[in-house]
Amino acid sequence: MLSDFFENRLRAALELLFGTLDDHTFSGIQAFFEWVDLHGGACLFRQGDQGDSMYVLAGGRLRVLRQDSNGRREAVAEIAAGETVGEMALITGEPRNADIVAMRDSVLARISKADFERLIAIYPQALLQISKSIIERLREQTVANRHKKHITNLCLLPLSTSVDTTNFTRQLREALSVHGDVICLNSDHIDAALGVPGMAQCTRKENVQHRRLTSWLEEQESIYRFVLYLPDPVDSEWTHRCLRQADEVLLIGDSSQSPDLHPIEIRYLQGRERLSTAGQTLALLHQPKTKIPAGTAAWIMPRNLNFHHHLRRNNPSDMARLARFLSGKAIGLVLSGGGAKGFAHIGVYRALEEAGIAVDLVGGTSIGAIMGALIARGLDGETMRTRCREVFKKSPTGDFNLVPRVSVFKAKKLESLLQEHFGDLRIEDCWLNFFCVSCNLTRNIPHVHRAGALSAALRASISIPGVFPPAEFENELYVDGGVFDNMPVDEMNRLGVGTIIAVDLQMHREEDLSQTDVYRKRKLPNLLFVVMESAMLSGRYHAQSHRKVVDQYFNPPLQGVSLIDWNKFDQIEQIGYLHAQEVLKSSVRSAKCEVHDKSDVHDKSEVVSAKSEAHDKSEVVSAKSEVVR
Repeated sequence: MLSDFFENRLRAALELLFGTLDDHTFSGIQAFFEWVDLHGGACLFRQGDQGDSMYVLAGGRLRVLRQDSNGRREAVAEIAAGETVGEMALITGEPRNADIVAMRDSVLARISKADFERLIAIYPQALLQISKSIIERLREQTVANRHKKHITNLCLLPLSTSVDTTNFTRQLREALSVHGDVICLNSDHIDAALGVPGMAQCTRKENVQHRRLTSWLEEQESIYRFVLYLPDPVDSEWTHRCLRQADEVLLIGDSSQSPDLHPIEIRYLQGRERLSTAGQTLALLHQPKTKIPAGTAAWIMPRNLNFHHHLRRNNPSDMARLARFLSGKAIGLVLSGGGAKGFAHIGVYRALEEAGIAVDLVGGTSIGAIMGALIARGLDGETMRTRCREVFKKSPTGDFNLVPRVSVFKAKKLESLLQEHFGDLRIEDCWLNFFCVSCNLTRNIPHVHRAGALSAALRASISIPGVFPPAEFENELYVDGGVFDNMPVDEMNRLGVGTIIAVDLQMHREEDLSQTDVYRKRKLPNLLFVVMESAMLSGRYHAQSHRKVVDQYFNPPLQGVSLIDWNKFDQIEQIGYLHAQEVLKSSVRSAKCEVHDKSDVHDKSEVVSAKSEAHDKSEVVSAKSEVVR
C-alpha cells in the first residue's frame, strides 16, 4: 500500500503536465504508472541504455553522472523529489545520455514507452508540456551555472567514542537553525513518533512497515530544511538507513585520536558494497587553544572527502562556518595576482571584516595566493597589515641575476620569505579551506593545489615566467598561475560555495592606461615591466570573463602602481581598504532599492547574501539544467 504522501507528490508532478486533475482523472492516469523502490547507491539506468521508460521521483534524491571521453564519470546535476527523469529519450528514442544513481533510498513512479504513447493519445496536451520542459532545459544550459549542492539530510557519524555526539549535535543544530528549521532523528525518536517499538529497525522485507517509515521520513524532509540522522552507537538497520538516507555524511573526528578508518566506514562507505554514494565531509575537532592544526593529511588520505573542516571545541564561529558550508551559504574569497598591488588585498579583507562578512574558503593566484594563505592560517586583517608591512620592507625582487638566462631574479629572497612565515605548514592544516593555482610547465596544464606543503605551492603559484625561475618538485616545473588564469573564480565556483567575492588587481579600462606612471614618464617601459605584464596577459583575459559568476566584485583603482612597488605598502593597502568600503556602501544602497524582501538589511554581510540569492534566481539553473534523456 502506497502512502498518501507519495501519491500527492505524483499528483503534483502530473498536474504540471496535464493541468488540474480531479480524483477520477488522476486515478485513470495513475493506473499507467507502477511504483519502483530504488535503494541508496543503486543505478536507475546507465549512459547508453535504451530509453524505454519515464519516471517521476516521488521521494528521495538522484544524482546525474556523465562519462567523458576519457571514461571518467562526473556528477553534473541532482534531481529532487517531484521532478521527472528520462522523458527526453522516451520521446526521441535516443539512448540515455547519463547514469542516474540514487543518492539515498528513493521511490519513483515508472511509465513504460508503450503506456506513455497510449496516455499521450488520450491527453495530447501532456506531450506539449513535456516538450516545453525539454526546450526550457536546453535553453538553461547556455546560462552560467553555479555549482551548488543542496543538502537536506545529514548523517552524523562519530569516528571515536571520545566525540561528545550529544554536545556536537546540539551546537550544529543551533548553527544550522539560522538557515532553516532542523529536526534530529534517532531510533528512539522514530519508534516514539510512529508508535511502534522497533520501527526504526524494520528491514526491506517488512514491506508495509518499511514503506511507512520511508514515507514518514520524506514528510519530515518536506517540512524541515535540515534533517539530522543520528545512527545507533552499534551497527544496526537504523544505522544502515541513516547512511542510505543521507545527502552528505558528516564524519566527526577527534584530532587527538587515531585517524584510522572507523569499522562502519570500512564496511559501508568504501568499495562497491558501500551503502551510500553521498558526499563525505570531515569535521575534525581540536582543543579550544589549538594554535594551528597538524597531521590532517593522515585523516584525509584514506577517505574520499568533499571538504574537511577544523573546529575548535565549543567555538561558535567555527561551527557557524561548518553550518554555512552545509547549508550552501559558504562565502569564498578569490584573490588575483598583481605583484606589489597585492597589498590591496589586505585592505579589502580588513573592510570585509569590519562589515561582519566572514570568509569560509579562500583561493588565489601569485601574490593573491600568499595573502590568501595568511587568511587561511587564521590571521585577521590588522595582524596581516602589521606583519606584511614589516616583511615587505625588504623587496622580494632584489636579488638580480647578473646573467639572466632563466629569470631576472634568483628567487632566493622569495623562498626565504616563504619558509620564514609558512615553514613546514601543509595546506590541509590551515584553519580555512584553501587553494592556490599554478601552471604545470612540464605538462602545459593548470594545477590546483589543495593539499601538500604550503610554501612549495605558494612558490609555484608566484613564479612569474622570466621574473622568477620555475618552481621544481616531483621532477616537474611549475610557473605562476596567473599565466593561465589570474583570478581563479572557476575553481571556487566548482567547489560549490554560496557566494563568491573576488578581488581583481588588474586595470580593465583603456582610458586609465595612459594615466599610469609607466606611460606618463616614458614611452617605452623597461624590460622588467614588459616581462611581468606580458606573462599575465592570458590570465587577465580570463579574469574579465569571470565577473558574471561573481557576487561581489572589487577592482581597486591602482593606476600608477607597478608590480614591483614594494615600498608603497601603506598607500596600496589603503587604496584597497577605501575602495572596498565604498563598494560595500554602494551594495547596501543598491540592496535597499532592489531587494524588496530584504527591507530590513542592517549590515553589509546581509547584502552579500542578498546579492548571492538574486544571482541564484537569475542565473543558476535548476538541478535538472543538464538534460537527462
